[in-house]
Amino acid sequence: MGRLVKIHDVDEFSEIKAIHDATINEAILNETRNLDEKSKMERFIREILYDPNETPHGPTEIADILTSHVHVRGNKRLTAFVLKGKSFTRVSSKKVTHQFAKLRQIPELGLIVFGAVGNIQDDAQRDFVQTAIDTGCDYLIIDAQDWARLFIAYEKICPKDGTPYDDTGTCTNRHVRDEGLALEMKVRDKLSYTIVSQRDVSHAGAKRYSATIILDKHYSKDVIRTIIQKATEKLKYDNYYRNERVKARWHEIPAHVVWLFIAHDLEDVRNVNWICRTGWIDPFLPENMPHLGFKSNEILGDIEVFWNEDYKSQKNVFENSFGTKEEVLDAIRPILNGMVELGKQGINSFGEYKCGNTSEDKFILKMQKIEPRVTELYLQSGNISMSPEDCKDYDQACRNIFATINDMFLYYSKKGLEIWPMRKRDWLMQDIIKRFDDDWKRIEVEESKIH
Repeated sequence: MGRLVKIHDVDEFSEIKAIHDATINEAILNETRNLDEKSKMERFIREILYDPNETPHGPTEIADILTSHVHVRGNKRLTAFVLKGKSFTRVSSKKVTHQFAKLRQIPELGLIVFGAVGNIQDDAQRDFVQTAIDTGCDYLIIDAQDWARLFIAYEKICPKDGTPYDDTGTCTNRHVRDEGLALEMKVRDKLSYTIVSQRDVSHAGAKRYSATIILDKHYSKDVIRTIIQKATEKLKYDNYYRNERVKARWHEIPAHVVWLFIAHDLEDVRNVNWICRTGWIDPFLPENMPHLGFKSNEILGDIEVFWNEDYKSQKNVFENSFGTKEEVLDAIRPILNGMVELGKQGINSFGEYKCGNTSEDKFILKMQKIEPRVTELYLQSGNISMSPEDCKDYDQACRNIFATINDMFLYYSKKGLEIWPMRKRDWLMQDIIKRFDDDWKRIEVEESKIH
């Protein structure tokens, strides 16, 4: 205890990771500095924490907010907030020390938060940190920049201008908040998850399982932690084996190691963008037995958990890179038609050259004349959006033939002539013609699957 906590370490504030500092412009920052402490800041925080209790302001007040609704990386903390709103353009020690002193009265305090939208002076930060150290609890300082990020992340203020949303979801400048989707859960609904793949990675010294799990994207971290524990416990006593030899070695013996890879959907799995990775190792497993470990940032009982703090930003990058099925196919077809036609011209020219109907020099000149257009189309193919799952294989087949055709003309380019001698070039061309035929057959097979 007594350490500085990052704002995204607070589970209830973790969505702030999706809002980068660069998105907070001067206009948003100015509007944030104009937030009232009681009617805006305090209310927004309680809504984010789902804490309906209100602290009466007066001489008996110890903190602006005192709540047990805060978790730091899964650990529940009694937390006190000291807040300074728009009336404090500069927050000095003189204006807040008396409030810091009151915090020492609270037993079992686990986290203190000092937040202001004005400029926080050095002496105020010094006294706040000293209070935390003396009290033996962790601490967090939130300035105007982080308040703006936090309130945008949780849709309390408008991301376009920084003005607060009213009860109708409309900001001062009439921008309307996205309503989102209504999520309904029955009180007795069981937590659900799907194991989309399970691997037996046992060896002679330990029975080991690795599983990829998909779960509902609306589940909170607390729910995910429960699922991690349930899935790990289930896999400990699983009896799936990759072959009879491993089964004979470990039959009905509980697993010694369980690894989980948690995702929200198949795109996460495809892009290796995990919400988190977990590892459980039997404490009685001999230390000399090799096992794969990783750097964790949370301990859940006897399970190590590594939360991917960049999950949402990476998700946004991947989502922006993906196109719809229609967009991808519309982009591929003209490039495919153009490159295949040029590839056939190259193959026909090579056939005439090998039959002696044209000289090598004339063949090379024709290939070099076509090459710039092939290169242009090949570069265009690199700008095609990533394909959705139902046309992924077709997209890959097309990209294979694009590379094949590009290589075909590379052999006879000016650079290719310097790298490969004549006999080597011709051998490579004959080999790539076979590859071209194989690639085209695969495209025909994959195309039949996408309609």
